[in-house]
Amino acid sequence: MTALWGILAVVLLVALLFALFKRVRPVWVKLLLIVVILLGLGFSLFKFVFPMNEGPSPTGPYAVRTERVFYTHQTAIPQMATAGSNREVPVSLWLPEGTGGEHALVIFSHGSFGIEESNPSLFNDLASNGYVVASLGHPHHSFTTTLSDGTRANLDWGFFQEVVGSKGAEDASALFAEFNKWKSVRVEDISFALDSLLADENYAGAIDEGQVFLAGHSLGGSAALEVGRARSGDVQGVIALESPYFGDITGVEGNRFVFTDEEYPVPVLHFYSDALWGKLEEITTYEMNQRLLEAGDDRFVNVHVEGSGHIGLSELSLSSPLLTNLFDEGLNTRDAFERVSQINAATLDFLDAHTK
Repeated sequence: MTALWGILAVVLLVALLFALFKRVRPVWVKLLLIVVILLGLGFSLFKFVFPMNEGPSPTGPYAVRTERVFYTHQTAIPQMATAGSNREVPVSLWLPEGTGGEHALVIFSHGSFGIEESNPSLFNDLASNGYVVASLGHPHHSFTTTLSDGTRANLDWGFFQEVVGSKGAEDASALFAEFNKWKSVRVEDISFALDSLLADENYAGAIDEGQVFLAGHSLGGSAALEVGRARSGDVQGVIALESPYFGDITGVEGNRFVFTDEEYPVPVLHFYSDALWGKLEEITTYEMNQRLLEAGDDRFVNVHVEGSGHIGLSELSLSSPLLTNLFDEGLNTRDAFERVSQINAATLDFLDAHTK
């Protein structure tokens, strides 16, 4: 109803301005009215599409400061380099203030075409409760990210076309090759950022290297799960926002994936939207997810965010409910603030359970 009232208000405003337009005679006044109409339409449309709603406030006792750092290395994926054969990985940090000692670290990787600030209220909430959060910019995978020299590394068009044009589980062999290509970028970035943050003397007294957690949405979550398995000696847990265990696939038989029988080594908090909840067993990509859902193991916590679509698990649902619902084909039926609050609270509970 709010959206309908907003549209009606815009229509009435335009009608009023055009009525005035007919009555005035001087040309300069008519031109001024045209400008007012265009500006009014543009502003109203922008506010309608991007209301930029506030997310939940931080729940912890600590003030939060933000920083940005950049780590560069020679990449094994030349087509994703940012200069020569090197790849620079920007890292946005949320840190608690007014508290001494070392803090658990959470490294976050956004979904395809996302940005470092994909879940800002989550990052602020965790930092206010004593966690250090590091959200990665993935040059050429992020919609856009700014490098240390001020230039922008925008979304790679080839990557965009591959993701949008993918046939998904309809062609398991093709998807296996595609997904391995996409997530190899993320796996490299996450592992490199983890090593860099732990080695960075600027954070030597702030980060507890014995309490490291990885997190991510969709593609970013899949990469976090893969690094979590590969580096279980360094990683204490993973938080995934609707992500397949693609790193656990050992091959393809017919049109189905074959998953490893090895137990997943660290605790996982996994969020699911209405897009997949109750449907995991029908999709070969999510067979490992279904296996862990049925395991009955307390280490694997599964949360259904009702009234949400896949993109609705990010905070784009706060910035632009309209666009999010278009992407999610109308699945975001519950208030975005409530959905984000549920994700934030469950994440904090999971981390507290494994650190305190």
